[in-house]
Amino acid sequence: MARQLIVAVFGNADTARRAANDFDALSEKHEGFHIDNGVAVEKDAAGKLAVLDAEAPPFKGGLIGAIAGGLLGMLAGPLGVATGMAAGAGFGTVADAAGHALLDGRFVESVATQLVPGSAAVILEAEEATPFSVDNVVTGFGGKVVRHALG
Repeated sequence: MARQLIVAVFGNADTARRAANDFDALSEKHEGFHIDNGVAVEKDAAGKLAVLDAEAPPFKGGLIGAIAGGLLGMLAGPLGVATGMAAGAGFGTVADAAGHALLDGRFVESVATQLVPGSAAVILEAEEATPFSVDNVVTGFGGKVVRHALG
């Protein structure tokens, strides 16, 4: 299976939460898709990112992987992540450095363009055999998905 950074962007936080539950269900089936780390975020009217439901499935424990954390850092800037949940969830300079090293500017720009104020995203570090199942969830909720191969 290919290891991917998957960013699914939705119109609002409620839709992102429902999609996250579906991603969790897909991962638990063990049929070609497995979530290693994940985080759901919402961009508020001021452009700040807030971590959603750090203790809800599929993100229990709130651990944000280094790559997803790095992407958040690039999207939000040094002061752009709202609340202390992000710091407590493993977000920090190590994650930021890892993200900068592995993510190209076009990928980050693509995500930044789609993640407009009022929208929400589910960011997953996952292994997937084929994009079909994830794409079905995303399109079923009216979202858009962007992937970046992690090697």
